[in-house]
Order: sequence, then structure tokens, then C-alpha cells
Amino acid sequence: MTASDDAASREELHRATPPGDWADSPIPGLKVRELWSRPGGISVALLSFEPGAGIPRRHRHASNQFMYSLGGRYRYASSGLELSPGDFYWNPEANYHGPTEALEASILLEIYDGQHYFEGEAP
Repeated sequence: MTASDDAASREELHRATPPGDWADSPIPGLKVRELWSRPGGISVALLSFEPGAGIPRRHRHASNQFMYSLGGRYRYASSGLELSPGDFYWNPEANYHGPTEALEASILLEIYDGQHYFEGEAP
């Protein structure tokens, strides 16, 4: 097996699907489209927030959280950080943050490198 054969054997392609494939979230105004995930919580997803929607309380994650803003303005109330298109955000494991609010319709690419929440702490 050559190096290129080995690399190709692990590739995955996820075809684009219609916008109707977004899933409603328990959080009002938030829709989620999971792009990729693995056991243990590792995941890549698109988040779509309506204006005024957000995570309603301060919380933390059991792994690193990475966000890339594709559109809109999304604000972290406790720190005053505001994501705009092209901004990259890293929230380290166990760091408390939030609440958050979409100041306008926002699309974010969200990546976790492990379990999303500690046991019993999901918002």
C-alpha cells in the first residue's frame, strides 16, 4: 500500500443536503446541522441562531470548543466578546462562559475535541 492509498482509505465525503436537514434544538431560535461526529463527543456542526437567540446561562464544556463565524454577529455577555464573519473563537476545556446572544441572524461552525458537557451540566 502506498502513502496515497493509505490516506485515501480514511477520507470521508459528506454531501451537501437541503436546508431542511437542520434539526431543531431545545433552545428556542437555534437549529443544528451535524456534519461529522465520533464516539466520545468529538464533533463538527453548523449552528444557526435567529436574532436574539442564544445560550441562556453561564456554562462550561468538558472539552475544547472551537467556533468559526460564517455570518452574523454573536456575543458572549460575560466577556463582551463578539464574533463577526471570519472570526475564530477558542474556549478551553472547563472554562465558564455565556450567556450568549445572536445580535443578528448568525451561522457558526462549531467543533468539539471531546465530550461536550460534564455529566449533569448541559444547558
